[in-house]
Amino acid sequence: MKKVLLSIAFIAACFTSFAQVGIGTTTPEGALDVVSTNSALILPRVANTAAVATPVNGMVVYDLSTNCFKGYQNGGWSDCGFAPSAAAVAASTSVLSQIGSQADSPDTENAVVTAADLSTILPAITGVIAANQTAYQDYIDANPGAFSSPASQAEVQAMVNAVNAVASDAVLTQIGNEADNPDNVNSVVTVAQLGYILPALTGIESAHEASYQNYIDGNPDAFSSPATQAEVQAMVDAIAPQDVVSTTGKIWMDRNLGATQVAESSDDAAAYGDMYQWGRAADGHQLRTNTTTTSTLATTSTPGHGDFITSVTLPTDWLATQDDTLWQGVSGTNNPCPSGYRLPTATEFNNEVSSFGSLNLAGAYASVLKLPATGSRSYGSGSINPPGGSGNYWSSTVSGDYSRSLGFNNNSASVGTSNRGFGLSVRCIKD
Repeated sequence: MKKVLLSIAFIAACFTSFAQVGIGTTTPEGALDVVSTNSALILPRVANTAAVATPVNGMVVYDLSTNCFKGYQNGGWSDCGFAPSAAAVAASTSVLSQIGSQADSPDTENAVVTAADLSTILPAITGVIAANQTAYQDYIDANPGAFSSPASQAEVQAMVNAVNAVASDAVLTQIGNEADNPDNVNSVVTVAQLGYILPALTGIESAHEASYQNYIDGNPDAFSSPATQAEVQAMVDAIAPQDVVSTTGKIWMDRNLGATQVAESSDDAAAYGDMYQWGRAADGHQLRTNTTTTSTLATTSTPGHGDFITSVTLPTDWLATQDDTLWQGVSGTNNPCPSGYRLPTATEFNNEVSSFGSLNLAGAYASVLKLPATGSRSYGSGSINPPGGSGNYWSSTVSGDYSRSLGFNNNSASVGTSNRGFGLSVRCIKD
């Protein structure tokens, strides 16, 4: 739609009258040049065009009431732009007919519609959760009176909303039960389950799953039974890391990965966080509460279990065949850091050490990073060396068969070399 595209260009030009702006490129070829191979431009999403109080010609929005783009032109809002293709309309019609047939009474045709099928319905169904696919099918079979033949988009949307509400209530009930005092029920709620909660939570990070569980277990008074969405959102917000700028000008996460708070002392247990084997993803092995070990080395970078892998044979890696490419950059394989963060390099750690007021444990904590004395986990036995006396943090830098790490105690602070089978802490950095 030419007029919509022209309007987008107008919006882009409004960013600046004097310079070109590039996102994802240093050589913009227009007033605004957005370059990406795996994402897209998102325009303002409004409840309806009436929400725009003072429209002017050239505005473009995505109207949520009609699920389409609209442009303000010649003093009025246009009809929907970017009309769906005939093939898309046919696919939507086919799925609606399928649902209408499956919603029979008596139930002689079991529903087999998939979450992917639901995503083809027009106007687009919102809130479809792939994990609820079986629940959607059960709803169709159990509620034939809720659907026409063929079904309508509104009927299917009502089904999705109803099923999602049940799933949300179940997760809130689970969290309320896990937040017991005394702590008899350990929290096992997953990030995927948190995604079921309505209204939708914001700021959930998969890398913080263990922190959410620890928070629930450690703060029973913060939750009702069942929990409320507001209580869970408060938990997510409390755990969400903030950016801190060090004296070197680098942007770091304000706490260790897996920690529930910024360190309030060098031996603050809530600030220790998890203990990762070098290059390994967050699969459960990193949890301090995990006591399960195995001496069978992994044959791939994804072991398929959460056991801490021990080794007494040099170079004492958890991988049978070492892989130097792990943990390299924000898009690096197995990068455990939240989106936009990565493991620091040895050079970046060395620069931070140079800024410490004293080269020891006290200097590490007194720095802007407030690094606590986390201890480490033995690559040979899987036992945790007591925290409080030393801090040990992985970098992404490899060194022969080993990897570089920051270590400090009461007498020194430096970047050295460690066996990759060690369980060490992670402090993430931003590019």
